Amino acid sequence: MSAPSDVRSIHARWIATAEPGMPSVLEDQVISVDEGGRIAAIVPRTDFIGTPDLHLPTHIVIPGLINCHTHTPMTLFRGYADDLPLQEWLFQHIFPTEGKFIMQDSPEEAKEFIRCGSELAVYEMLRTGTTLFNDMYFHGDVTADVVQKAGCKAVLAPMGLLFFGDDNMFAATLKTNIDWCTELAKTGVDRVYPSLIPHSAYMVPEAKLQEAYQAYKDALSVSGLQFVTHTHMHETEQELADVLEKDWNTAKKSALQVFDNLGMLSGGRTICAHCVHMSEEEIALMAARGASVAHNPRSNLKLGSGIPPISKMLKAGVNVCLGTDGAASNNTLDMLSEMQYASMLAKGSSRDSTVLPAVDALRMATLCGAKALGLDGETGSLKPGKAADLVAVDLAHLEAAPIFDPLGTLVFTNRRQVTHVWVNGRCLVHEGRVLTMKLDLERIEALVSKIREFRKTLPGRNATVGSIPMTLCRPCGI
Repeated sequence: MSAPSDVRSIHARWIATAEPGMPSVLEDQVISVDEGGRIAAIVPRTDFIGTPDLHLPTHIVIPGLINCHTHTPMTLFRGYADDLPLQEWLFQHIFPTEGKFIMQDSPEEAKEFIRCGSELAVYEMLRTGTTLFNDMYFHGDVTADVVQKAGCKAVLAPMGLLFFGDDNMFAATLKTNIDWCTELAKTGVDRVYPSLIPHSAYMVPEAKLQEAYQAYKDALSVSGLQFVTHTHMHETEQELADVLEKDWNTAKKSALQVFDNLGMLSGGRTICAHCVHMSEEEIALMAARGASVAHNPRSNLKLGSGIPPISKMLKAGVNVCLGTDGAASNNTLDMLSEMQYASMLAKGSSRDSTVLPAVDALRMATLCGAKALGLDGETGSLKPGKAADLVAVDLAHLEAAPIFDPLGTLVFTNRRQVTHVWVNGRCLVHEGRVLTMKLDLERIEALVSKIREFRKTLPGRNATVGSIPMTLCRPCGI
């Protein structure tokens, strides 16, 4: 068999291009990749001259999955505060722990936290087929370094924007982000793209949102580099009430109205995560402005936030993409599972089994995500000229057999395994093994031990529960 670096042609049992106007599944096809890492051609095996480098007789090849809302370093909080109300989960557990390890510890220790969490997250995402993710957290420059070394793609900024009443601190954080994004424009974008990431309208007042948005436009318009605006929006009923009660909100505007009045919904590169509680008028506004919704079905369910009206959004023409949220509120970064939940929730909540079929769920996790990030000309579907961001999924498992519809098997069963991942034609995962990363589990375990000790100081966490050291953990299926 050819070495991973030598593969320039892939023969697959099935290919799902996610490209509009194309058949949902192509059979017995060969994908050719040029030396620049782009798709050169997709042709029937009978039309391909020679012998393909890689033969995948039981696989479906799909575009690389795009996670449009996550907090990668929070992988260190997987299972940290399960089964709690969102406000208690956030303000009594997550925020205090982040305060300890990111705000109070030294910058070196904080960056070690970010690196360990980012490495775990990127490793998991590659193993489950995600090639591009849209991140929101702290010290994103460290996460960007992990991304560059791992070979995948990301949209991020150094710091998520929060406001705690300190104008100087907010200005300094904003300057850090803008300087980093400007430098990115100078050196050239290479798999890492810039974003403006205000946490939400309930954590960033309207005046500060305006300040940040204007500063980004002024700074990046000079370089011509476009940026994504990424925020939380209408996740819970409590959030809606909190925004209306803010002292600065004398006009009693909703968070969506605040963003719209500032022009932050327009331009086609705004991603609003969650959007669980939306009126029909607000859905129409999202569609009119060209803003995208990052649907996080499993996180919304686990935190009891509710079920967003996805079928109404789709009918209104809103671009809906998918995200996992952080592992603290989902426990997994597996986009294949998000596709399954998204489709089933849409069917069940609308009482219409035809809503969000498997092919549309795949597009939601690929091309719709690329469109939301302004990268649909580059990735998101399999088409000659686009980047060879490819994922091969093995469907040959008895627990998923028989196969009458490979896309249905991909989306609706739980027995499918990602075996290969390519980004820009470079093989990052080969036969289930990540080639570009080697986790230092002893280093990560040392940090996790500190987090376990701090957890004992939090409300209701006095009891000690045994755990498995990171050094004893191994990848699934290997």
